[in-house]
Amino acid sequence: MLFNPAETSLSLTQQVETRVRESTHGRIRDLSVEEIHGRVMVRGHVPSHHTKQLALQGALELLSEDRFCSNITVGDRSSD
Repeated sequence: MLFNPAETSLSLTQQVETRVRESTHGRIRDLSVEEIHGRVMVRGHVPSHHTKQLALQGALELLSEDRFCSNITVGDRSSD
């Protein structure tokens, strides 16, 4: 990972949100990133398990596993 001075002015949750959007190439819907009791929760909906893996990998580039939790669902939401 290269140092990006522009990212340092963003909060941790903003950095994670940006990284997840980039790593999934924008294929995550309803993305929400928030910090709760010292842990960063990533929520959203993706079309495939591969995209979920990309989202998780993107978040874990910035967070340790003990500070990270996710609720990313996979599948077609057209029936909602």
